[in-house]
Amino acid sequence: MTAHDHSAHGTDNTPNEAQPANACCSGHCANVGMPVPLAHSKKAVAGTGVQTPIRIMQMDCPTEEALLRKKLGGMAGVDGMEFNLMQRVLTVTHEPHALEPILAAVRSLGFAPEIATGAPTPDAPKPEAVKAWWPLAIAGLAAIASEVVQWAGLPTGLAAALAVVAVLASGTSTFKKGWVAIRNGNLNINALMSIAVTGALLLGQWPEAAMVMVLFTIAELIEAKSLDRARNAIQELMRLTPERATVQQADGSWCEVDAKLVAVAARVRVRPGERIALDGSIVSGRSTINQAPITGESLPVDKVQGDACFAGTMN
Repeated sequence: MTAHDHSAHGTDNTPNEAQPANACCSGHCANVGMPVPLAHSKKAVAGTGVQTPIRIMQMDCPTEEALLRKKLGGMAGVDGMEFNLMQRVLTVTHEPHALEPILAAVRSLGFAPEIATGAPTPDAPKPEAVKAWWPLAIAGLAAIASEVVQWAGLPTGLAAALAVVAVLASGTSTFKKGWVAIRNGNLNINALMSIAVTGALLLGQWPEAAMVMVLFTIAELIEAKSLDRARNAIQELMRLTPERATVQQADGSWCEVDAKLVAVAARVRVRPGERIALDGSIVSGRSTINQAPITGESLPVDKVQGDACFAGTMN
């Protein structure tokens, strides 16, 4: 059998050896990258206030986090914030009456907040997926053409027109984000890029302005794609984790329960061939564990009392 501790959204367990020996584990799965479970309730009581998870699909990186922190940090009734960028969830601790002003403040930043009642569905549209690829392709071609026109000594008006087309096709969202940031007194990367490109256009540096904006948009696209890959990898990993675990009861008997409901410091049994439902460390017993889904190791790893084990790995 295995014993384990876990965070509010999971439990930990470890494997049993191939023969009917017992193993136990303790620990928590706070680093799995998932938000506090949202399916059980819309709001959770936290001290004198409440905790409300808000899903913001446009929140991808620390730039948006800093903007939200500055906007909500000084609001009356907001006691604390916790950001989960991988899941695009902001959990706000606030007074009960402050929820609507908080949502209004988030909307004023150009975001579309929604109360999170569960994990996003696999078919949920992603912000990046809605963007068409052709405006960026047109912007890139226009920026290159503007460079060629200036290098060939052709009329400056043509280079300027091509540069403006490139900037408008690739940089509209950057200018919108930059204006929101400046309006809220936050000089983030979008605000700085907007100022830099606008300055280059005013100085007549047409090809430079166009190319800088196109390259910045491409960099943002690459960042969004890499974050999506990380999110998908985490989701695939979570699908490997069993939803139920065999837990020792107070009378010494064993009962299969939902892994999310296992109490801290409970003892869990993992039979040979089963997947471990929660992170932890072995309390008794020994076994080998296939942790390839977590660590990429090609061979199973020997585990004895005191060794750590990970949710989703196989005994």
